[in-house]
Amino acid sequence: MVHNAFDSRQILKDCPARIESVGLWGPRLLLGCIDGSLRIYAPEETADVLPSDSEVTVPTYTLKDTRIGFAKKAVTQMDVLQSRGLLVTLSDAVAIHTLPEFEVVSYLAKTKGAALYCWDEDRGLLAVAKQKRVFVYRYDGSRGFTEIKDLPAPDTVNAMAWCAGALCLGIRKEYIIMNINTGVTVEVFSSGRSASPLIVSLPNGNLLLGKDKIGVIVDCNGKPTEDGGLSWNEMPAGVVIYPPYALGRLSRHIEVRSLKAPHGLVQMLPLSNIQLLLSSDAGLIAATEATIHRILPVPIPVQVVQLAASGNFRDALALCRMLPPEDAALRANKEDAIHIRYGHYLFEQGEYVEAMDHLGASSLDLTTILSLFPSVKLPSLVSPVSSDVFADGHPIGTPTEMSRAGLSTDEDTSFSGTQVSSQELQDLQQGKIALSALAGYLSSRRRDVIARAEAEETDAAVAAMVETTPVARRNSEKISEVTKSKVIEARELAIVLDTALVQALLATDQSQAALKLLKGPNYCDIAPCEEMMLATGHYMELIELYKSHKMHSQALRLLNDLAEKPESFAVPPEDTVEARSQNILDYLKTIGSQDPTLVLENSNFILKHNAEETLAMFAAYEPPLPLNQVLAYLKTNFPELRVLYLEHMLGQHADAAPAELQNELLQLYLTRVLEERNTKVAEGKWDERDHSEAREKLLKVLQNTTAYSPDRILQRLPVDGLYEERAYLLGRLGQHRLALTLYAHKLHEADLALDYCDRVYNRAMAGRKAGKPSSRSLPPVDPGAVNIYLTLLEVYLKPKAAVREYDRSLMTLAPARTFAGARPSPQQQQRSRGLAKKIAEIEGAEEIKFSFSSAESAAESSRSDTEEFLEGPTTSSEELMLDDALRLLSRRWDRLDGAQALRMIPSHTKLNNLLPFLEPLLRTSSESRRNSAVIKSLHRSENLQVREDLLQCRKRVVKINSDRTCSICRKKIGTSVFAVYPSGTLAHFDLNTSYFFTTQRSAYTGIR
Repeated sequence: MVHNAFDSRQILKDCPARIESVGLWGPRLLLGCIDGSLRIYAPEETADVLPSDSEVTVPTYTLKDTRIGFAKKAVTQMDVLQSRGLLVTLSDAVAIHTLPEFEVVSYLAKTKGAALYCWDEDRGLLAVAKQKRVFVYRYDGSRGFTEIKDLPAPDTVNAMAWCAGALCLGIRKEYIIMNINTGVTVEVFSSGRSASPLIVSLPNGNLLLGKDKIGVIVDCNGKPTEDGGLSWNEMPAGVVIYPPYALGRLSRHIEVRSLKAPHGLVQMLPLSNIQLLLSSDAGLIAATEATIHRILPVPIPVQVVQLAASGNFRDALALCRMLPPEDAALRANKEDAIHIRYGHYLFEQGEYVEAMDHLGASSLDLTTILSLFPSVKLPSLVSPVSSDVFADGHPIGTPTEMSRAGLSTDEDTSFSGTQVSSQELQDLQQGKIALSALAGYLSSRRRDVIARAEAEETDAAVAAMVETTPVARRNSEKISEVTKSKVIEARELAIVLDTALVQALLATDQSQAALKLLKGPNYCDIAPCEEMMLATGHYMELIELYKSHKMHSQALRLLNDLAEKPESFAVPPEDTVEARSQNILDYLKTIGSQDPTLVLENSNFILKHNAEETLAMFAAYEPPLPLNQVLAYLKTNFPELRVLYLEHMLGQHADAAPAELQNELLQLYLTRVLEERNTKVAEGKWDERDHSEAREKLLKVLQNTTAYSPDRILQRLPVDGLYEERAYLLGRLGQHRLALTLYAHKLHEADLALDYCDRVYNRAMAGRKAGKPSSRSLPPVDPGAVNIYLTLLEVYLKPKAAVREYDRSLMTLAPARTFAGARPSPQQQQRSRGLAKKIAEIEGAEEIKFSFSSAESAAESSRSDTEEFLEGPTTSSEELMLDDALRLLSRRWDRLDGAQALRMIPSHTKLNNLLPFLEPLLRTSSESRRNSAVIKSLHRSENLQVREDLLQCRKRVVKINSDRTCSICRKKIGTSVFAVYPSGTLAHFDLNTSYFFTTQRSAYTGIR
């Protein structure tokens, strides 16, 4: 036996007649005897009610009245309907009596010879079983019963009970469920080999059906609700329910079992030869043939103590929930003590998950629960708690027991190189299971704890903001201390929980869950988590911990140490150098450019191993890193990466690249190109048409960017080389003639010259169509851009003049240098002096030439370079480029003025060579003339049509007779002056004028 749930007391003995049925009517006992008499017993005390369950003494009952001849035969069944003041009895038939008069108010003659009945208090229905028939009666409220159903049964009914409007019948050795509305029956199962049917209604609406020694619980459809059932020592003759117990009437005793699975044996009451067992709201009664016993339930608090003392904590908790609401304080204290002891017991048994559930449901604070886990380091703000601080003075466990549970400290679990035994491995596994249970418990509590901490902090912050007026400040001083203590308490609890949870997750190989926690807002304490993570090699989790607490410097220092000095760690990292480099790069991407010094100081390693992506990251920062600071850093540590960084910056901010960036990049490109040229010139391998990678990049930047300073770049270009670069720069300055001279007479690249003209012309036209100048070209009204093809034609046909102009432009620059930073060689100096002398001679000759008369000057200027060419020798760079000029005319005839172009063509040019130019030009001109003539004719026809329509309008005739009226005043027109509307309606002229002005004024003023 587990505990005493009931006590029995004899309250009546030596009944004169054999007892067949018992009824409880208030404090009275109604005994139906075999001789048909009804005996009424009452307690000797003068109290009107039976003693309460909490009292130990039970009064003795004495006979108060005897009703001889109450029934013709033995009263085999009896029920007191307390709420209706009726007594239902079964003798020869079912009869209904009034209380307290015991007068028969209804005699159900049709039930004569019935074996049993059952009453449904909720629906007011009475079912009576008579052999193979079942009669159903309804209580009509006037102490009478009306028959509503007469249903056939498959066989003689031996047991019967209500179940949700249906009847469960026990016939011979099987059970069926009958629908009282339709009479349809459903078989359930057999009652066993030798046992009679036994049906008992349960408080939850289910049924307890007997099958041999087993009590099977089924629902209203006859389906078992659980595996197994109540296993009695023998088949009970009767069963009554007194929640949470079932009492079975056996031959030698009354057996008490729990209604909750696994329905264990609770108690055996030593009462033998019990004929009747009755349960009602008034109590439990057990009767033999001549005696009556009162079965008293032991008070629930006493049962709880007994169960807890015997280790049945689950049943003790279930009983605590049955305490009445007025005992809420007692219930809370009992449940708290049981949860603590039950959690302790489960923890020692290795049932850690359930143990944490019970410990968490108790009043123990989190710090005390965490004292069970010595390997979990708590924050310094928490005072150490001994593991034996639990209720009832029971320690959780000795150090030996804790070690066996696998929860010892790190020093206890070190192995010192010896072989690990199977017991130690088992203890370690148990430790992991325990920490896993702790992690689950802490995770379930985390949301509420964190929400409370955040709410308290928010309330405190709002209160601080409200404290602005003297009155509010005085009022807030009264509660500031309480609020502050609440904030501190909530925050400390959150810190303890998160710190322990992270350690438990990492100790049980739940790194992903730990990372997820650390990536969000958390209250982890740095010191204990840092110590544990470094000791166990959880470096990525430690980095996330630093990151969540804005400790970027420590995180980056750890990342760089892992990358550069992995051997210095107790647990060396297992990832590759590339992965470590990527980790640093990813971290720097997340913190942004708010601290440029921090970013640059921690970029050495990644610039060595992944410069391309690192510089791309620098360029992608918004806002960007300070350009001067980055360039200074790169110049000191990685000078070869400056160009790559500037390239990334230009690619990232192409549309808004600052002039400083473009100039710096161009200067670096130019330095590389000049160094390459200097080397190749010295080796005799320099070719102006060859484009190295650096030179290609230089030309691309010159062409595609706009914010650089062309003057600064021009000063560094050599006089005798890099003509293509000089052409781009001259074009940026708007000196198209000089640029085209370089393409034509220095590079001898007619295609490049034509491409240059196309770019300038297209940009000018695009700017003109957009209504504003192009950002990358001169204004569209600039004749140098619009007439760029004529300029190229002139450069082709007047090479001497073009070259002279270019040579003169060189004198306006600084002293020519072959490349930046290099002194010119003696040969170059001599060549420069010769060039300067030649230019001076040309300028002197020009001055003499311009001293002639204006007529002579005009004649001289009208001479073509062909004639100049015939008069004197020319160099290879000044040859007349007639073929290129003719090719230009044939390809771009639609973009230049044909008349001016023809005036430039030398007179000795064959007309056949001009056909590709003249033919489309003349065809287009003729077509334009024809189109203009057609348009003129169309305009004239339209004009004539309008004039004809006007004449037709003026020829309109209006007939006025005596019936025509004014459309405004509705009076006859007569001989008055009138006005005619286009629609043909008439109006008096003066009314029409005034009406017109009124309408206009209304339209302007809004009057309707």
